[in-house]
Amino acid sequence: MSFKVEYVNKLKVFFTVCVIVLLFVFAQFLKGAFAVVEDKLVDLRSRLTLDGGLFSQRYKSADSNIVIVSINDLTQYEAANSPELNLRKWPWSREVWAKVINFLEKQNPKVLVVDLNFSNYEDLSRNYASADMRLADTLGYYKNIVLATALRTQVGDDEKYDASKILDNFENPYSPSSDALSMHIYDENLDSNITYYSHTPIPDIFTNSTTMAVTNLVTDKNNKDENVRYSQPVYRLIKGNKEFYIPSLALATMMKYNGIDPLTEEIVIKDNVLRTAKNSIRLDSKGRALINWHKDVNAYTDIPINAVLLSMVRGVNYFEYDNKKIPLDFFKDKIVIIAQTQSATETHNTPVAKDMPDAQIKATIIDNYINDANTQTDLRKNFVKHLNPVKGAIITAAFCMAIIIAMLVATNLPLAFINGVLLICTYVLFGVFVFAYPHLRLLIDMAEPLYWIIAIFMLAFGLKAHYELKRKRKIERIFGNLVSEKVLKQLVNKPHRLNLKSTVQKVTVMSCNIYNDIQISKALPPEKYVELINKIFNSIEKIIFKYNGTINRFVGNSVQVYWGYPIHSRKDSENALRAAIEIQQKIDEINTSVSNINFEEYDEQTFDGRNKYSVDVKIAINTGDALVGQIGSSNMSDFTVMGETVDIVERIKDICLEFNKDIIVTENTLNNIDEKIPAEYIGSIRVKNSSDKVKIFEIRL
Repeated sequence: MSFKVEYVNKLKVFFTVCVIVLLFVFAQFLKGAFAVVEDKLVDLRSRLTLDGGLFSQRYKSADSNIVIVSINDLTQYEAANSPELNLRKWPWSREVWAKVINFLEKQNPKVLVVDLNFSNYEDLSRNYASADMRLADTLGYYKNIVLATALRTQVGDDEKYDASKILDNFENPYSPSSDALSMHIYDENLDSNITYYSHTPIPDIFTNSTTMAVTNLVTDKNNKDENVRYSQPVYRLIKGNKEFYIPSLALATMMKYNGIDPLTEEIVIKDNVLRTAKNSIRLDSKGRALINWHKDVNAYTDIPINAVLLSMVRGVNYFEYDNKKIPLDFFKDKIVIIAQTQSATETHNTPVAKDMPDAQIKATIIDNYINDANTQTDLRKNFVKHLNPVKGAIITAAFCMAIIIAMLVATNLPLAFINGVLLICTYVLFGVFVFAYPHLRLLIDMAEPLYWIIAIFMLAFGLKAHYELKRKRKIERIFGNLVSEKVLKQLVNKPHRLNLKSTVQKVTVMSCNIYNDIQISKALPPEKYVELINKIFNSIEKIIFKYNGTINRFVGNSVQVYWGYPIHSRKDSENALRAAIEIQQKIDEINTSVSNINFEEYDEQTFDGRNKYSVDVKIAINTGDALVGQIGSSNMSDFTVMGETVDIVERIKDICLEFNKDIIVTENTLNNIDEKIPAEYIGSIRVKNSSDKVKIFEIRL
């Protein structure tokens, strides 16, 4: 038997180990799926951080000082068909843009961001009256202009690129910037991750005295939707034998806004944090910062270029926007972004909205760098920090262990399931909270950890279910015929309340003995006699079960019963007494039926004043501590009670017969009942192997 149990236990351990190994194997195959799901979960959490959302009320909303002047399909069409503007079809002349820039600069904006492509010459004459020279002079005249450029080929982006050939192809007069950005990056791997080989060849005439900035948006190339989640503040360009650090559009705008001189103030990236005098931007290992979104629609004022053009040609001191006349000093001290927002060309998917205009995304990043990177304000939302993988693994392991413990301490399967689900939900809520809370902004992985947490939950729940089923079967095997169906149902549904190990328990023990049956056994055929005795025992059993008693054993003409195990009640002693009284009443009914039996040749005789064929039942009851446990050999055993409490009952049983008493109980039993039951003191008995005496009482019916 023990060998079989040991074999089954080893089989369970082997099965569990195999399942865990398979989970590890599946986890390796699902790495790609985890990455996709992780991005989606980041998107869901990002939506909770919008203005007016979770925890955001106390923190700075979208900056109203950031304004977009947009060129889209509609404005191009309306401008082309406006005689007042007298513009040609798109693209408009560089001279038009020079006039627009001059017009906006007269309104004294803090920074003017020109997110337009001037990658070639429009007027090859390049004289001072040409459109290119007019634009170049305009760009060079103002110190607050940021001009966009784009990078093309990232290091390690695609194996089809030959870096050496790319280097040879860029011996041209175009430089990425007039002034090199002073950068110091401590992490070589990060430096490699932000490196590109080629860029849009901006003519030198447009870069003189102008801060060139990279307009690239960081999209997830593993996602077919190319969802924009990250910004990148700094890029490194290798061109020929030269290296350039170029700020992003947002970083260049922040530097202009804060008056940072790129030649004198060094920008440092150390421990994945970009720092200036009063700015701090947390980056990941690829040099990216997760964008802090403000709204899922237009977070920043978006003024059509037509409104500016009409105000410019009309010579008025206002522009019309949203059916209102807005004074031109609206642009004063603001960050003005001139950008294209054509549908399907300058729009992107983002975690908070599909087809968000490119300009709105860049305005959001500029807002992040100026406000959320400002270490001197408490209104900022911190940039997201990705939790260290080792710490993430520890947290995951802690939740898995918590689920295992929850399964062990759960008293039943429904509670175990609820505990596990609550812990899974707790992990999800924990991941959402540390991400969404503006002062924490901690990104913990959720896809793969949830895989492990849910897998451990299912495995632990399966083992728990197996254990509970095994335990219920054991309870049914032990107590199936010893307690009522009601009690058995309680035991099966709440097995945690039952201790199947040997224990000392306070119980009330009753011995119920049938006497005077020898005369009947001689008078009746065996089958009739057995039928009668079984009828008596069935009646006794029903009464015992009615009062939640547990049958210990049937021995010959007696049955031993106890209360207090497996279900305990403060009315155990009272239930035992009531059961005894009802049994005596039932025996009187049975004796009526016995007297009607035809005993054939036997005459009606009396025995001690009663019909000699009547059934006599004597009942002894005692309350006290007893050893409760499974007693027997390895092949056969029973749950039983033993000890002095049981010995006293056996002693009282003899007294019942000796003094012809129907029900005798001990003082301990009477002391454990709430109601008074008529009882007469009849003496004391000595406990075996002890000098103690026990008072006994007869119950008067």
